[in-house]
Amino acid sequence: MSISRKPTREKGTEATPAQLLAFVEKGGSVARKADDASVTKVAQHPLKFPSRGLFERLERARAAGPVKLPRNTWILQAIAEKLAREES
Repeated sequence: MSISRKPTREKGTEATPAQLLAFVEKGGSVARKADDASVTKVAQHPLKFPSRGLFERLERARAAGPVKLPRNTWILQAIAEKLAREES
C-alpha cells in the first residue's frame, strides 16, 4: 500500500457558514425500527450436550452426508424430521 499526502482543497472551495447551516437544516431521515411484521423473530437457545460422545456422533453423521451442512442447519433438520415422525 502506498502512502500519499492528504488531499488539499483548492482555495475558495470552503463552505460558507450559510452553506453549512443550510446543509444541517436540510436534515435527513431518522433511523427507525422495522415494523414487527417485517422482522423475522428467531428464538435462540444454547445447546448443551450431556456427553462428548453424543456430540462426536452428531459430527460423524453430519460429515457422512453427501453435502456438508452447517451444524445449526443439520440440527434443525434433525429436529424437524423427529417432529414429523412423532406427529404422523
